Order: sequence, then C-alpha cells, then structure tokens
Amino acid sequence: MRSHSRRKIDRQGRGLPTRVLALGASLAIIVGGVLTYEGIHNSPQQVIHRIIVKDHKRAVELAKAKPITNTTHLVPWNPTLPNQVATITIPALKVSAPILAEGPVNGELTIPADVHNVGWDEQTPTPGQPGVTLLAGHVNWVGQGEGAMGAIGQLVPGDQVILNWQGHETIWQVSSKPTLSPNTVAHPWLFSNHGSPTLALVTCGGPFTEIPGVGGSYADNVIVEAKPVQS
Repeated sequence: MRSHSRRKIDRQGRGLPTRVLALGASLAIIVGGVLTYEGIHNSPQQVIHRIIVKDHKRAVELAKAKPITNTTHLVPWNPTLPNQVATITIPALKVSAPILAEGPVNGELTIPADVHNVGWDEQTPTPGQPGVTLLAGHVNWVGQGEGAMGAIGQLVPGDQVILNWQGHETIWQVSSKPTLSPNTVAHPWLFSNHGSPTLALVTCGGPFTEIPGVGGSYADNVIVEAKPVQS
C-alpha cells in the first residue's frame, strides 16, 4: 500500500478520499479524513480528547479464543486516560485500538491524526442503538505505517468485531463482503439513526493518485458492515 507525505488533516492524508455521501442533509468525506456536515443532526456535541492506547495482546488472545456466542456483556473498563470512550478489537486482523469520539468543528469531523486510533462519529448512534454506528480511520500514513483500520478490506462475512464501550462489551459479526466504492457513490444508509443496529467501518482504498509536492489520495472508500451477534 502506497504512502503519501503528511499534510494537515483537513486537506490531505490517510483517511477517506473526497466523496459525497448524499442524503436529505448531505455529508461529504474529504481527503484526509474530514467529515463535513450540513445539518444532519441537532444533538449536543461531546468533547473527548485524543488518546494513544493499543492492546495487541488482547487482540491475539481473542483471535485464539473459542467463538463468542453472546451478543453483549460487562467487562472490566480500565481506560488509561479519563476521556477514553471505547476500544475496538478485530481478532481476525489481530488489531486492538482506542476509539475516540470525534464531533464536528466548524462543520467538520476530523479522523484522529494518529493512524492507530479510530474515530467514532459521535453524532451517530452508540453501539446497539437503532441505526448505524460509524467508525472511521486512516488506512496508513507516511511515518506511521498501517492504520488500525488499514486491513479491514480483508475481512470476510463471519469475522467478529468486539467493542468495549466503557465496560459494555458488544460483539458484532461482519455481515457481507467489504465494499470498495468510488468516492462519487452515495451511501445514505451510513448516517441513518433508524432501523436495526448496524456497525459501519470505513477507511480509504482503491487506486492511489500521486500529487507531486503534496502527496496524493485514494479513489475509493472501503466499507465494512457488521451486525450484532445473537445469543
């Protein structure tokens, strides 16, 4: 996977390529992992500071464990910083990473600059609530290597995603093959707050266009959909 030089997050980077995800109140995902809102939600914003926490040992242990059959249970919650909101573990990829709540600033939602972190669009539902919980992260970045979400395109139906949301652990299962979608294609379902609980993982992928002196961008988004595991 190719890399490009680091730029300000709101211009150029390792996240989601330029795309418009059209719905009643449109939303655009800009190169560098910026979500631009135009009145999608009216919910209050919550400020959660960035953290840098990884637990690869936990991911390896889960990857070797027997299949998990329950959909949710309580587990110890020991955040290393007061404002940690959650962690995501993907056993098949041996990845565990912090989830940071990211809200709009001047109409933009910024994906964490550290590629080892994952951003939760805090204006989408929390896991288990009706609608789609949207998690997004950079695929990679020069000087940082592969991001926590960098290999989600390798997931297959049946793979598990485990969220520890402040001690409330929910188990999700990839429900379909990852979608590689051109950045001009609309996916309004990603921002729904109605219907059955769904988890959406998003990063960038596809062809990489190099821009001399700037870096470059990916042409597509990689989208993975997951559903709660039933007991």
